[in-house]
Amino acid sequence: MSPTPRPLVLACLACVLLCLSGCGDMDMGTDLPIGPFPQGTYCSVDQDCPDPALFFCDSATSRCEPACLTREDCGQARRGAHALAACDEAGGAGCQCDMNRCVPVVCAADTDCDAGAVCRDGACGAPPSEARAVACEVTPDVVVGTPGMTVDFRVWVREATGAPLVLRDGVAWEALSASVVGGGDGHQASVVLGEPASEHLALAARVGSASCHARVTVLPAEVTPGGVRVLVVDALTGRPVPLAVVAVSDDDGDLEAAMVTNADGAAWVPAEGEVALSAFHPDYGYLTLARHDASQFRDVRMALRRNPLDRFGGVKGPFPTLTEPSSTAVSLRVGLMGLSVPGLPSEMAPESFLGPEREVAPPLGTGPDRLSLPSGSALWLAGSTMPEVAAPGVAGVCDGSLPGVLDAELAIRTGACGTRTAWALTGALPLNELPLNLLAPGMDPLLQLGQLVPGSTRFLSALSRDARFTLAPTPGILTGEPDTGAAEYAQALPFERGTPGVRLSFPFAVRVPPLPQYRGAHLDRAYVLATVAVPGRGMVPLGLGAAANVAPADPNTDADARLGRPGLVPVRMAPTHRGLEGLPYRLVVSATSGAHAQDGTVATSALVARLPRPEFDPDGLRPVDAGLGFLSLPESARYNFDRDAHGELDGREFRAQVDGRASVVRAEFTNRAGRRWTVLMDPDDTDDGVVVPRPPLGFEDRTFDGLPQHGRAKLQVEALRVRGLDRRMGQGPSRLVAAEGLGVERLADLTEAVATLSLGRPEVTWRHPEADGQRLARGSAVRVSVSGFRLGTGSGGEGQVRVSLRGGTDCDGQVLFAAAPVAPGRGEAELQLPATCSGLGVSLVATLVDPEGDPLRPLVAATRHVDIP
Repeated sequence: MSPTPRPLVLACLACVLLCLSGCGDMDMGTDLPIGPFPQGTYCSVDQDCPDPALFFCDSATSRCEPACLTREDCGQARRGAHALAACDEAGGAGCQCDMNRCVPVVCAADTDCDAGAVCRDGACGAPPSEARAVACEVTPDVVVGTPGMTVDFRVWVREATGAPLVLRDGVAWEALSASVVGGGDGHQASVVLGEPASEHLALAARVGSASCHARVTVLPAEVTPGGVRVLVVDALTGRPVPLAVVAVSDDDGDLEAAMVTNADGAAWVPAEGEVALSAFHPDYGYLTLARHDASQFRDVRMALRRNPLDRFGGVKGPFPTLTEPSSTAVSLRVGLMGLSVPGLPSEMAPESFLGPEREVAPPLGTGPDRLSLPSGSALWLAGSTMPEVAAPGVAGVCDGSLPGVLDAELAIRTGACGTRTAWALTGALPLNELPLNLLAPGMDPLLQLGQLVPGSTRFLSALSRDARFTLAPTPGILTGEPDTGAAEYAQALPFERGTPGVRLSFPFAVRVPPLPQYRGAHLDRAYVLATVAVPGRGMVPLGLGAAANVAPADPNTDADARLGRPGLVPVRMAPTHRGLEGLPYRLVVSATSGAHAQDGTVATSALVARLPRPEFDPDGLRPVDAGLGFLSLPESARYNFDRDAHGELDGREFRAQVDGRASVVRAEFTNRAGRRWTVLMDPDDTDDGVVVPRPPLGFEDRTFDGLPQHGRAKLQVEALRVRGLDRRMGQGPSRLVAAEGLGVERLADLTEAVATLSLGRPEVTWRHPEADGQRLARGSAVRVSVSGFRLGTGSGGEGQVRVSLRGGTDCDGQVLFAAAPVAPGRGEAELQLPATCSGLGVSLVATLVDPEGDPLRPLVAATRHVDIP
């Protein structure tokens, strides 16, 4: 469901692949054993192995590996004297034939194991005893709500070593007050809020010698007539947000009333009929409910997310060693790690996905001098020092065990700490298995990688369920120019040393619905990200796959070489492990054509499909259905940033026509400091137009980059299909945020499909002349670069570049226009100076104008001062 052009895991791994062009012709081995077999014989060809019919020589490791064509080829009956103990041991699950290799079967759920056994870390075994439990925590640990609100809880259990513990039974839940009604079953509990009460311990989970609690505040059920009660909470911690301003605006965006939230995060504000209802706080993203029916929905819960770049931090250290080397062959290791993604990815800053990019020296002596990689990716030679990686995290909850945190509750309420699940993927891709055209002009290495991984048995997954970290103010944030690359990470990587990891052992196919169109062409690639949804932590990647749509460019993805059928995308993933067992699997299926170079737009449509469990189906005989069709993209979305009417739009008016299956529309503005303003709208209202209200006095207008005339903020438009919201009933956002509603903080869990259009910020910069004071010849050509803006006056074009000349002789008052780029997709325009224009200090003012020649509002311009002898 990612609004970025590609899933976060793929984007990181693609950057890693880009540097493989410097590896020459050297074979790349692998340190990753594919099964618990004795180290094989060194070999050069298959004939060097004990029996070429039962073994093959792996050119990547120069070792003999067990070979197979069917599962029966791995058993003792077929292998005889060359039987594999791991495949025939009593009580074991045996082996599978995966990519012509014998590999041990990995379980994905308790139902895969014999009666009385459980699946933990991909293997069946005896269930752990609750006597091993020494600590636990309930999530959410703080709840503020109203009577009748349903809340789902989960308990995380740890043993003495700090390792996660997933029990089959032995967890008991107890309601401690009349404010909660209900109970739990195993690690989960569901309750309904009851009698009003101030914050108190209301629910307890007990397991072994450990106990933990949740604190609950229940507001009075009655709401004073003539207005709306708004409860403002932190979307990721459940804490109330005091001192937020709740504002009511009319249809023209003018402020009618405003109140400040109290210590419980609640405020009553007078309102009747249809209004814009907004919550403003300088430390959080603004949230506006457009055309909210204040007479029908009088009790509202608004969940805000912290400004994503105000604080930065996470974990850092040498990439974790998942296995000991099994070969002396020269090998190149690929590693990628990160922290789980809470909520919708669009609610995070891009830097929080991949980490800031940094330059590193390539591990081999050939190729580029420096490589630009995201901070969470690594590339190194086996036997050499493992490079450091850094993964940023999103603020949340923590406890006093975190070094540097003296008051955990204060740290939580100031956004200074968090707890997420750390994940790592590591593997090796032999060069002789990579396509020769991987880095050819026009090829997408990201797409190539997504096609390669499902056919590889050399990738492992490692997890650390409870990764805690601190966050500090981001360098440069006070000036509005955050420098995330200069941020420090106070915590080390949380992976246990020597963790074996779990192999990406489940290959299968996903049936992708017909791909949507953008600007008259079908999106040309599809990605599948296999994940697990972790309550209170977020989305954790477990595997991936990808397919192109170019031969032919039609509604279906191209046929994969192994599966042979269009519309199927091969995927490979690991099962849940390291404390995440039993949690729901999700497939995020996205279609995109990537960024359009000239105007910077990114179009993505994605689906979220529930996966009951991963299956071993390498031939794709039982493809997983992605479910609903993709939503069409909101191509017609447009917004007038000016306060005065312009064209067909009133001042500050937003309009869009969206897919009829969508139930909510989000328009999200983001300024250069990463601070946001999200406007939630009913799809039926966006067709007529919705006015974004003006912020109250003292709050920055985040539809702009800074001062009102500084420039536009970036705009992203999302049409979402949300489970439980029926468009036929109308008032989708109001029903979502109603006190008895689904909850906007649960939007990621409820979203079934999302179509996203990220619009570029219009900018114009000078390419030639490069600097002020440069000397130009008379009649010479000048060139400007345009981004976030489609040059053209015809269909699909947004306007022209106008260059005005000031000063000099035969220059002053001259105006030049360019309506087309110098080359398709370049985003550069060239203009010819008048042959008679000359003088010292001539000003060249480049301005973006609409098709009628009127300057964009706010003004987008750049100036050069040159000498023309």
